[in-house]
Amino acid sequence: MKRFTQVVMMCLAPVAFGQTNYTVNAQASSWSPNDLTIDLGDSVTWINNNNGSHNLNGTTATFAANPESFSMLTTGTNWTFGKRFNVAGVYMYRCNVHAAMMTGKVTVVDPSLGLGENTASTITFGPNPANEVITIQTKATDFNVVIYDMAGHQVLSENLKNKNELNVSSLKQGTYVIEIRAEGTIVQDKFIKN
Repeated sequence: MKRFTQVVMMCLAPVAFGQTNYTVNAQASSWSPNDLTIDLGDSVTWINNNNGSHNLNGTTATFAANPESFSMLTTGTNWTFGKRFNVAGVYMYRCNVHAAMMTGKVTVVDPSLGLGENTASTITFGPNPANEVITIQTKATDFNVVIYDMAGHQVLSENLKNKNELNVSSLKQGTYVIEIRAEGTIVQDKFIKN
């Protein structure tokens, strides 16, 4: 009976989880594509075959809001790394060698929730790029915003209560990761400070 149950579960696994594999290629100093939206259970294969020296860092030590860690931290050329995503959420990653410019994002959605139930789409921010202030649009009246530099260091954190504007004038020009925690959801995206 145990063997029969294992066989049935193996046959049902492709039905329960996505089966699509996406490929991300390492370029001279960027990922192509650098922004993917995939279904729960799909996988991504990163390929570095351009003879450039790269690695892949999607650890929670670097990106605290990632639902789980993934990495290929040995820097080198001509490598392939694959990951199946079985936890929904937003995953940020980078090449440590080119951290300021070689970043990417994988958004994993659970198709069983349906588009109407995706609360992440109800949280937005702008302008992006911004000079002084970011306005956050959400139904929540009390939420947290954290901004990380591309090295994964927290550079700004604020609890916004009964207001929706965040002053970013103290940040240096560059690319950052903004994390908004509201409505029981975490939204993480790239943000550019002019």
